[in-house]
Amino acid sequence: MSHRPCRAGRALVAGVLPLTVALALAGCGSEEEPAAAASSSTSSSSSSSATTEAKAPSASELYTKARATALASKSAHIVGEMTNEGKKLVIDLAGTVDGKNQSLELSEGGDSKVTIVTVGGQNYLSATEEFWADQVGADLAKNLQGRFVVLPDAQAKEFGDLTLKSLLTEMFEDKGLSVLQSANATVEKTTVDGADAWKITEKVGGDGAALIVSADEKATLLRIEGTKESPGKLDFSEWDKVPALEAPAKSKIIELPK
Repeated sequence: MSHRPCRAGRALVAGVLPLTVALALAGCGSEEEPAAAASSSTSSSSSSSATTEAKAPSASELYTKARATALASKSAHIVGEMTNEGKKLVIDLAGTVDGKNQSLELSEGGDSKVTIVTVGGQNYLSATEEFWADQVGADLAKNLQGRFVVLPDAQAKEFGDLTLKSLLTEMFEDKGLSVLQSANATVEKTTVDGADAWKITEKVGGDGAALIVSADEKATLLRIEGTKESPGKLDFSEWDKVPALEAPAKSKIIELPK
């Protein structure tokens, strides 16, 4: 590989990091913009005819259970679409909660997309031709599409601790989302893919943000909905059921010159 791809390797972080930063901002929200989030085939709708026989648990109780269940899980899958400063951000993150075995896909919509696969302490980055074209030019981009670049440790660290555990911890601790466990929060019955669920929103002065959990004793996190000003949603699934990932085939791996 020529010296130009080496310079491209150093430019990788410059191209991908803005997505990571934006994701962190949108994912953990703020006091004005709590949570934003994701595209998925999961469907959720409030049901006025849903069962009301049993008294709904308190928002605080559901929030506490959802957080405990999520952080105690071994693996999960998040699919999200969110808006940050007018830009649509898309995330698909699946794997172990500790991030040691995971696949992270990020894009700002359109055809430019990156995928980072983490296996056995190594980070492999793959990207679309459109992304590589911005980094190294159209000619070299054609040779890099469908290949994986091994990210050196120094560059991998630039992505930060972008794991399921870090995202979940930040989201549940963020003021914009944790307000949903206050006395100003209300709980209503809804359904997700035909299964009963609880939807938590603010009673007064709410901005549209919502937390949706399963209507069982675990209160498993199913979805986070964004605000009216920052629409989107994060869908959560495959809790403790995500299959282990394998490293890319050696024939598809490119080691960047140091």
